[in-house]
This record gives sequence, structure tokens and C-alpha cells, in this order.
Amino acid sequence: MNNILLNKEDIREMLFALQDKVAAKLSVDPDVDNFLDSTDLFDQWEAVLPDAEYPIFIMAVLNNIRSDVIIETILNSVLDNAVTPDRSVSAKDTGSVKNNDHPFS
Repeated sequence: MNNILLNKEDIREMLFALQDKVAAKLSVDPDVDNFLDSTDLFDQWEAVLPDAEYPIFIMAVLNNIRSDVIIETILNSVLDNAVTPDRSVSAKDTGSVKNNDHPFS
């Protein structure tokens, strides 16, 4: 990953691409439990989303929900949780974010 932080629109595009990929996989095999047990598609997102928003994110992706309110909440959570020069690294961040880089940078 490079060191350039992505903006909100870049992250939105990544989220929509993820939703498209998940929808395609579930159209072939609709077993959600099997999909969740065998995928690593959500790992980067889990690292940057607060615990409270992560289940909302999963449900939005699995159900291909693109409501402005839901998408904005997810995007704001990712950006608010990002490590920046103005925000110190918390204990939660140290396990998921290396070298103070945003995981999508």
C-alpha cells in the first residue's frame, strides 16, 4: 500500500466494488454462512471500522445496501477512525494499522 491517504470518494468506490464482488459471489453460492467463513474480503475493513459500525458494514455489504445514510455512516466511520498526524495511535490501532498508514492508502 502506498502512503497517500484516500479520500471519501475513493473509499466509496472501494466499498461499492466490494459490494459488487460480494453480490457476484453470493449469486453463484447464496450460502452466506459459508461465504463469511471462507472469505477474507472484509479484513481490511474490519481493521479500520469501529466495533459498533462493523456489523452495519457487514449487513450493508451482504445485502448490497447503497442508501446514502448507511454509506455515509460507513465512510465517516472509516475516515474518523483513520490514523492521522493529528490523532495518536490507540491500542486498538496498533494491531491493525502498521506504521501509521491508513490501511487503504
